[in-house]
Amino acid sequence: MTYTIHVRIINASPKDFAVVEQTVWYYADGGVWTYADDIRTLTMNGSGTSGVLRFRGSDGEEFLVPLGVHNYKRWCDIVPDLAPGDTAMKVQPEYYNSGARGEMLWKQLEEISKKSAKGTQIDVKYTSEKDTVFTVHITIA
Repeated sequence: MTYTIHVRIINASPKDFAVVEQTVWYYADGGVWTYADDIRTLTMNGSGTSGVLRFRGSDGEEFLVPLGVHNYKRWCDIVPDLAPGDTAMKVQPEYYNSGARGEMLWKQLEEISKKSAKGTQIDVKYTSEKDTVFTVHITIA
């Protein structure tokens, strides 16, 4: 079964955040990110798959937003205050195979908010869900 997550990014921060990396984790079926009309879309060919967006501000601040489907239900997380060398490619595997962040898959959150050490407010919220198609808003302030 195919799952689709449409991502709208609302950047209200004076730091001018941009997506600098996007990754896909897949158990067996694969997935892909696409971009059109200011919407990033993660298409996954099955449950157990996720994607991560890494953001960087004009001041060098970085954070991650993982999104995915686990056990046939959507989930999300925010990883602020990245250390040097923390990339989406490095952090994403920590959600799988009994990794340090694996509990987030089971929480299957519809929304999450975190504030970075530099004061950046990051909000992630699934705003609609119809069958296997989701819309997410990422707000950065």
